Formats: sequence, structure tokens, C-alpha cells
Amino acid sequence: MEESYVTIVIIAITITLAFVTAYWLISIQSVTTEFEHLEIINREVVEGNGYFEIKVTIENRGIKEVSISNILINGRTLDKYKSSITPQNIEIKPGEKIQVKIKLSKSEFDHGQVIHVKFISAKGNEFPILIYIP
Repeated sequence: MEESYVTIVIIAITITLAFVTAYWLISIQSVTTEFEHLEIINREVVEGNGYFEIKVTIENRGIKEVSISNILINGRTLDKYKSSITPQNIEIKPGEKIQVKIKLSKSEFDHGQVIHVKFISAKGNEFPILIYIP
């Protein structure tokens, strides 16, 4: 009879340890798997006097705030072109949407051209899009 109680106690301890270990692993995973997930939900090109203005709406669908450290156009930085960006410091909180405006000089770009825009986060993740200038 004593052996059956010992068996039940050992099984109960084993199950308890399994639950504690699973909880511990899940808590470690949620702390260490901070991923960035930006999604481009809208893009629009507006022609102005002497420039093209690209309006890109970005949504952060990840669990961490994302800071954009660099933007490349056709693999080159913005200072290589006669261009500007608004806002200068791009930080997007989880669930937040932000509109980024990029002004490109018509002397550098033409109608019918496809532009490769790449947003690079502070962690080094890249979020590329292709934009057609009508």
C-alpha cells in the first residue's frame, strides 16, 4: 500500500515539475523573441512643382517599438539625391501607424520609373518596397 502512495507522489511531483519547466521556457521565449514587423499599408505618389512626393503609411505590427535609422532609395542614401524626408526621426510604437513623406527631385527621377525604397531599422532589419512613379 505504501508503494502506491509513493508512486502517486512521484507522478504528482513529475507533473508539477513539467508545468513549472514549461512556464519557465515560455516566459524566457517571450522576453527573448522581440521581433520587429513593419507593414506598408499604403503608398502614394503626388507630383509637385519640381518634385515627386512619396507618401508611405507604415504600421508596426510587432511587439516592440521600431526606430528607423536609415532609408535607402535604389540602394543609395537620401543625401545622394536632392531629397528630403518628413519626419526626420521615425519611431513607431506597436500598433501605431505613421505616414512618411519623401520628396524627390524631378531632376533625379522620371515618370514611369520604379523606385526601390528600403527602410532600415536601428536593429538592422530591412523593410523594402517598390514604388512606381506614374
